[in-house]
Amino acid sequence: MAAVALLVGSAATAQDLRREERTMKRYGQQAENEMRREMRGVRAEERRAENEMRREMRRAERQMQHMHAPARQAVKVVSYRSTMVGDLTDLDFMINFDGVMLDPNEEFVITPYLVKGENMLWLEPVVIVGERRYKELERGGELNANPSGLMPYETVVQSRRYVREMRREARKNGMQWAPDSPNTVMYSASFPYEAWMDGAEIKLDHVYSRRSVIAEYPTLVGTLYNPMPPQVMFLVPEVEVVKARSETMTARIVFQVSKTTIDMNIFDNAAELENIYRFTGRLAGDDKVKVTGIRMTGYASPEGSYDFNAKLSLGRVNTIRDLVQKRFPGIAKSLYTVGNVPEDWDSVRHWVAASDIRYRDEVLAIIDNYAPDARDAKIRALDKGATYNMLLHDVYPGLRRTDYTIDYTVLPFTVEEGKKVIRTNPQYLSLNELYQIALSYPQDSPEYEEVFMIALRYYPDDPVANNNMAAIALRKNDLKEAHKYLDRLGDFAGAHNNIGVLKALEGDYRAAEAHFRKAIEHGSKEAKFNLENLTSLRRH
Repeated sequence: MAAVALLVGSAATAQDLRREERTMKRYGQQAENEMRREMRGVRAEERRAENEMRREMRRAERQMQHMHAPARQAVKVVSYRSTMVGDLTDLDFMINFDGVMLDPNEEFVITPYLVKGENMLWLEPVVIVGERRYKELERGGELNANPSGLMPYETVVQSRRYVREMRREARKNGMQWAPDSPNTVMYSASFPYEAWMDGAEIKLDHVYSRRSVIAEYPTLVGTLYNPMPPQVMFLVPEVEVVKARSETMTARIVFQVSKTTIDMNIFDNAAELENIYRFTGRLAGDDKVKVTGIRMTGYASPEGSYDFNAKLSLGRVNTIRDLVQKRFPGIAKSLYTVGNVPEDWDSVRHWVAASDIRYRDEVLAIIDNYAPDARDAKIRALDKGATYNMLLHDVYPGLRRTDYTIDYTVLPFTVEEGKKVIRTNPQYLSLNELYQIALSYPQDSPEYEEVFMIALRYYPDDPVANNNMAAIALRKNDLKEAHKYLDRLGDFAGAHNNIGVLKALEGDYRAAEAHFRKAIEHGSKEAKFNLENLTSLRRH
């Protein structure tokens, strides 16, 4: 029994082993099949990736061919213009990209730049992107990434709807992607002119990008023509052989009724007389000055008789002369001249004409048509003396005065002497001396401009001073200020060059040419240069 049991157990064990062996074989087969399936899947995925890559490359190649072949047609530049405004160069042109069609994942960057030899200047790019690519760039913070490293001048997003509409429009017209509606950017740039830029090429750097596919297609826009800055003309003032000057002050010394003596204890008589002394002493005591004359004119108000007022006003001005002669014995008496205006009706008329008093026209008619002594009675009769009394109290007191003028000549100065004098007595300097002082400073220094401003302040009506100040303004490209000075000069021959420069900067080349030609007739080398430059500028 034991033997039988052992045989049965051995048979069972062998059967279990065979079953386990079959199970293991089945699992192995399954694993092998699974591995084969995975390998087939990997190979299939590789084939799909390879096919996709081939399709992508063919598609990119077609796109590149499409964009490269018509690159000059896909992006057009029209209305190109370069001008010089002061020290700046202005570029203006229109970029038309009707022929650029982008899928959602694509972008097209148009970057203008200047190049000449090793010198290059990048300008702000125009970025055209598909809708999806725009979002990718925005999320990745790369929206402003471009070869120039500058912020985009303008970003244009082409959406799917836009592309569909453009394609539909093209099909309607029987065309292949040639939309009728313009797709343009008006491009403007301004930058400081540098010497290397003259003759530099202006190009558009076309960068087409679709993920890892990059293609560049530089296109020549034109050649930058930057004329040299126009040459302004400074006029050399004539040398003033004798620097004759005059200075005037007004003293209001109050005299008692019908008297010619001065009471120092009333009103401001003492202070007024001291002003005369101080005024005289400043010039008489200056070793750079030689007094050549002292003129005094006494004015009286119109009330009273004309003859009495004549004697009274002359007596009063003689009193002032005698006091000055006593104070300054070193001034020859022969240099003094006295005069008088017995009744200052001119000042009365000026005041009335500028007023809005009730009987203004009647008073003016009386002054214009009657003798001095008859005027008082006529004015009193207008309105029972109301207008006359108003003039007597409000106007006549201000007429009583003495105008005091000193004539003198000034010694000439060297430039170094003039630099000191200009801080204390600039009126001593001639226009030519001021010009020479200005030339001693660098042209771009504040002192240079300041001296020309002082010259204009003391010679406001001189055409040379105005022309030279206009030249300063034109150098700064301050056209409004230049107008202010040049408009005062009319047809002054010396100003034609600077007027021509002003007209050229304003774009009025015809007027500029006319003024340059007139200036050339008067020997202006600056105008000759400007005219040649203007001719080249108009060709461009």
